[in-house]
Parts: sequence; structure tokens; C-alpha cells
Amino acid sequence: MDSSSTVVLSLPWYRRLNQNKGLLLALVSMAQMLDLINVASVTITLPDIMIEVGFKVDQLQWVSSAYALAYGAFLLVGGRFGDLFGHRRIFIAGVTWFAIWSLVNGFAHNPVIMSVGRALQGMGAGFTVPSALAILTTTYAAGPERTRALAIFGGTGAVGSIVGVLLGGIFGSTIGWRWIFYITSIVAFLMGILGVLVIPLEKADSNASDLRIDYFGILTFMFGVVTIIYYLSEGPSSGWKVASTLAPLLVGIVMLMVFVVIENKIDYPIMPLRIWRSRRLVASCVCIASVSASMNGMIYFSSLVLQNVLGYTPLHTSFAYIVNGVGSIIAIVVLTKILPMVRTKILMTVGWFFLIGSGMLWAQIKVDSSYWSIPFPSLILNFLGLAPVWLCCQVNSVADADDEDQGVVGAVFNVSLQIGGPIGIAITNIIANTRNSPTDFGAALLSGYRAAFYAVGIIAAVGLVLTVILASNRDPPNMHTKSDAPKISVDAEIGGEPSIEMDTAYPSEVSDSRSESTRKLS
Repeated sequence: MDSSSTVVLSLPWYRRLNQNKGLLLALVSMAQMLDLINVASVTITLPDIMIEVGFKVDQLQWVSSAYALAYGAFLLVGGRFGDLFGHRRIFIAGVTWFAIWSLVNGFAHNPVIMSVGRALQGMGAGFTVPSALAILTTTYAAGPERTRALAIFGGTGAVGSIVGVLLGGIFGSTIGWRWIFYITSIVAFLMGILGVLVIPLEKADSNASDLRIDYFGILTFMFGVVTIIYYLSEGPSSGWKVASTLAPLLVGIVMLMVFVVIENKIDYPIMPLRIWRSRRLVASCVCIASVSASMNGMIYFSSLVLQNVLGYTPLHTSFAYIVNGVGSIIAIVVLTKILPMVRTKILMTVGWFFLIGSGMLWAQIKVDSSYWSIPFPSLILNFLGLAPVWLCCQVNSVADADDEDQGVVGAVFNVSLQIGGPIGIAITNIIANTRNSPTDFGAALLSGYRAAFYAVGIIAAVGLVLTVILASNRDPPNMHTKSDAPKISVDAEIGGEPSIEMDTAYPSEVSDSRSESTRKLS
């Protein structure tokens, strides 16, 4: 046993936790999963929230919209602040903030408190998720090891929405919707504590050379994203052409144009425009927005058809999605083995065909359809398509980013993911409303729902075309080859004395990397 290993083993158990990369991966992946679980589970329980908290029908959307607006607004801010001030600090602060306001929401008995609490909860998620991704990408060396880690990270996001629907139905039908917030608060607090113990101290250090803050860029970006997400969220209920929704859209477009001008002129931009030189990032952002649009449209209208046409209860509806959640987990495990061997563009192309098939099969639903005839196989097709496209987008998005830009790149990717959801629901709602009237119920709704499912399939087809056109034909050179494992410094003393470096790779990986270095030298 070498001297570094001896020193590490002599430390208390809680000082050795930051050497476990598997535990670190589980922690940061849970951050993204917790965000999506929170969104989906709350959506399922909105009717109960309306009654108990006192929302009016036209106010209820703010339970979801307030969270989405704040989350989208603070993603880029959180990602860049992590690059500037250290991702460990921002992650711990963000997840703790998220936990506090989750608890407040659990006790809320007033619409104002609930709406404000949801917005501040979304702010915490906006700070947490980009830093979680950056911690992962700066811990795992580029190559198959990072590819597997990113696959797991992206996969937990794909599973999160389905798990959220399931938990929302279970809690809403049993112990009550407030326990969604209580449990997420407890989990988030525990994640904050684990963050202190598990995330290496070096993640608190910045890789950026210029620590100045782009305040004007922050403000213009936040206003731009908030107003556009507001338009997409309010459009279905208030109308797409009314002044109250159209005016914010125009303001948002202008603000984002001003934002681009500022970022092009300033020496310390919050979003360095150099990141857009990566074709992989551009393709990943466009494709993940299409995936999110297709997925959210499918979940929204499949939930409606199961309850309003087939007569399922909210609990039975949540159980219907078990196959999607379990299947996604299995697909992720398989894909982590396949990703290093098959080009991501091929996997994405195949995935899109499954997503198209899922939407088209849902569109064949009838009043007397059984769960096993249409919903069950449709959900199988959905996870078979969702997993590869989502994972490949996640892996490619950060492939070309420098360490100092990992946070902002992760934020940009998640902004695209966030915007895609309301776009999908907006498009499918418009299509459905052309067939259905406000007075329709039961079987009369089926015509519009079918049209919405066809729209889901068409959105997936658009994603397929965009993938063929934009996605790179080659993966990064280091994606399929083993590279040196990263090193994490470990303080020899608790008090912060001079540290030693310990290689965090497994022995076989260390041996392989050293052999490779020897071959290169010779």
C-alpha cells in the first residue's frame, strides 16, 4: 500500500467520503432527479392544492408556472456563479435553499405564500442543477468513464418525470399532497449535508481567471427567459394573441437580443459566446428541447385520456406509468454499456423512431381500449426512444466545454430542456382545442386528444430531422477511449493542513493509464 493510500485510510470515515466517486455521482444525479420529481408530482395533485390552499381556477397555474419561471431565470446565473465562485459552494447553497422553501410550501395555506414559495424553490433548483453537472464533468476524466457518468446523470432526469407522476398519485391519494414537499425538503437537506462531506473541497475553487459579474447580462437574460416562459405557460388558458400574453413575449425577444449584444461586447460575459462554437452543444440544445416538448405533451395528454376518457383515478393513472419508470432505468443501464461502442447520432436516430411510434400508437386510443392494448405498448416505445436521445444529448452537450465553462454550458442545456416542455404542451393544446370545445367531456374529448398525440409524433419527427441535420457525424475522440482518471486532493489533517493527492481511479484504471503514459513516452 503506498503512502497516499495509508494517509487516506488513517482519516476519519467522514473525511474519506469525498474519495468515493460513485457516491458523488449518486448525489449530483439526485439533484436533477429531485427537480423533475418535484415538478411532475405537484402537477398531478393540483386539484387538491386548489381546494386546500384556496386558489381560484384561473390562479392555479401559478403553482407550476412560478417554479418554472424562477428555475429558467436562474439556471444561467447559477451555472456561471458556480464557474466563478466554486461549484461546491453553489451546489450546497442551492440545495439548502431548495429544501427551506420546499418546507414552506408544505405548510402553505395561502395562494400568495404558495406562489412565492414555489418561485423561491425554483430559484434553488436553478442554482443547484448546473453546478451538479459541472461537478460531475470536472470529476470524471473525458472518456468512457465520463460517458457512463453522464449517461447515469441524464438518465435520472429522464426517469424523474415518470417517478414524479407516480409519487404524486400515491401521495395525493393517501397521506396527502403536502408530503410531497415535506419529503423533498428532507431529502434536499440531507443532500446539502452530504454535499459538505462528499464533494471535494477543490470544487469550491474557481477555474475562471476573471471573477467580475456581468450584472446587465444577468438582468436581460432573466427578463427575457421569464417573459418567454410566461407566454408559453399562460397562452393555453389566456389566449395566444391577447395583449396580456403577447406583450411579454415581445419584451422577452427584445431582451434576449439585447443580451446577445451585451455578451458580444463585454469582457466578462455571464454566457461566453465561445461556447456556441461547439456544434455538439447547438445540436444537443435543439434536440433536448424537442425531446422535452414531445415527452411533456405525451405525459400531459396521456394523463388526460386515462382519467377523462378511460375513467382512471389519479392513483391508477400514476400506477400506469410504472412501466415507463422501470423501463427507463433498465434502458439506462443497457445504454451505459452501449454508448462507448456506438456513435451517439445513430442511437439518437433510432430513439426518435421509437418516440414517433409512441405518439402514433397513442393516437389510436379508443373509448373501450384496455391498458394492455394501447397505453402499455405506447409507454414501452416511449422509454425506448426517450432514454437514448436524452442520454446522448446530455453527453454531447458538455463534450467540448472547458472546465471553466462547464457550469454555464450545463445551464444552457437545462434552459433548452426547460423551454421545450411548455412548447410541447402549448402545441398539443392548440391542436387539441381545434377539435374539442370547452363543453366536451368523456368520449367527446377523444377526437382532440388523438390529434394531440399525432402532434406529439410530429414533434418527434421534427427532432429526428434536426438530429440528422445538426448532430455531428463523429463523437469526441476521447469518448470511446480510456483516459487518465482525475485526481482529488485530500487534506491530511482536518484543520486544512497541506494536502496530498490521491488518484481516485480504481487500481486497474491507474495501471492502465500509467501503462499508456509509458507507451507514449517510449
